[in-house]
Amino acid sequence: MTFLPGLCGSLCHPCFMNPAMESPPHLLSQWEVFLQDVGLVLGRYVRPRGHGHTVQLSFPQRIQWHVYGGEGDRMAVTVQMQFESVVTEMYEDAFVGSSIENGTTIIQFDLRKLDFQRALETTSTICWRKEPYAVEIHELSPFRNPIKYRFIVAQGSYLNDQNQRVSFTPDIQGVSTSQHMSKSIIRLACYLAVVCGVSLRHIALLFSALFLIPITKSSIKRWIDDIGSNLPTPEQMLQQLLILLPVTECHIDGYYPLGTDHCVMVVKDEHNRILITHEAASENGDEAKQFLQRLKDHGLKVTAAFSDYSKSFTEAIKAVYPSARFQADHFHTVKNVWSHLKKSLLSYRRQVKASGEAQQDEACIALAKQLWTLRWSLLKKPSNLSAEEKQAIAALESADAGFVHSFRNIIRQLVNIFDHTHSEAQAKLRLQQLRQDIQVLADHQLNKIPQFFDDHWDQALRYLRKKGMGKHRRGSNSESGMRLLRRLEKNHDGIRSAATRQHYIQIYQAMKYLSCDVADFIEKGPQRVEFPGV
Repeated sequence: MTFLPGLCGSLCHPCFMNPAMESPPHLLSQWEVFLQDVGLVLGRYVRPRGHGHTVQLSFPQRIQWHVYGGEGDRMAVTVQMQFESVVTEMYEDAFVGSSIENGTTIIQFDLRKLDFQRALETTSTICWRKEPYAVEIHELSPFRNPIKYRFIVAQGSYLNDQNQRVSFTPDIQGVSTSQHMSKSIIRLACYLAVVCGVSLRHIALLFSALFLIPITKSSIKRWIDDIGSNLPTPEQMLQQLLILLPVTECHIDGYYPLGTDHCVMVVKDEHNRILITHEAASENGDEAKQFLQRLKDHGLKVTAAFSDYSKSFTEAIKAVYPSARFQADHFHTVKNVWSHLKKSLLSYRRQVKASGEAQQDEACIALAKQLWTLRWSLLKKPSNLSAEEKQAIAALESADAGFVHSFRNIIRQLVNIFDHTHSEAQAKLRLQQLRQDIQVLADHQLNKIPQFFDDHWDQALRYLRKKGMGKHRRGSNSESGMRLLRRLEKNHDGIRSAATRQHYIQIYQAMKYLSCDVADFIEKGPQRVEFPGV
């Protein structure tokens, strides 16, 4: 435990009090409560509450905290706060004191105080050069003052068993000496940028405002690239993920990043983990097949595969995993149906508006406006509507009982097919009724919905007749991987290079799935750091 001077809220600087003045009761109460919280009572000396001696630091020396008189009978109280971190615990034996210099709290360690004879397994005397030097490291500060560690380092030497002099320089653990930052800072920056998707510019502002650490977005970008380049390769990360949890499913999809016409293929598993990504010139052709074959060669064996309706993905799955059961991703199935519903609604609204303007019919023009205002509510399934939306749709149906009522009825039938059907025969009966109701409306866009089911029935509703596929009715893992990458792209105003994009994915995997301390990789290669639990 380390005690730092002047590190508590408004008490970062000496507070002056006049004992002759009677303080208001509520102010005095707050002052007493604060002192109790930090374990102090106010007297001739500031002492630990309930003890009769002054507080000791991390080393045996004891320091008295005086309350001294000042000008005008005012007293200045210097309060010391306890501070503990991984670094202070690691170098407790080397701690020599703390101070405030130019508004910065300095926690000082002298590494020459450590027991290097034990660490080096020698009994000879350790000799130190007379010219020590200091290394200063920024740390996250929960106080109003920035915090720095100051390590006093010198070159040491000793005589080995052959009576030869061996020189060494103590390594500083728990920090990055190249970046002059603690690993806590690097770890937090990577978590905010990669896992939370915060932009690098905003991260720099957060560190400056909350922790009083001057960091630029280019520095954070450099940390991410350094860590990503030192992490294991994507294939090695895949093998580690397969060891941690068995994988029997493959969810594949692709997206086109901002600023490029290349396609990034993403594979996720049933545990919602991104297993690997691959950037290709296009998702068409043999790229998807070669990608899946490479995954199979690295140990990915699947019995069920999921993707959108891309022909290249479906053919690649059949070629590489011919015995795997294929199920279309539910998100893309609903998206295709929903797009036809949306086009039908907007087409009808344009007709109403044109008719109202041609006939100067204010009622039709008002109906067109109401259809536009409620367009997203009209496209929702009944269980997702709020009470206000239900009332608004009921009022709209009374104004236009024909189309709106029929349109909402079609949505209810689609919901029954997707959510309340338990067999393929039942689904086909409901599809037949849906087809009849759509034919009555004679709507070109709505006619495409039965046609879509006819073309993709086996892929969209395989879970109704294949044992073991029922749990994947709502499977949208492949699309959720796309959402993650798109969110990173959007918040970071686009990732500038394929290498940086790959670094983001690797760091995400290391932090999210493998519980790695990515700060260890900023100065080390993967051969020196092992994955936990593997």
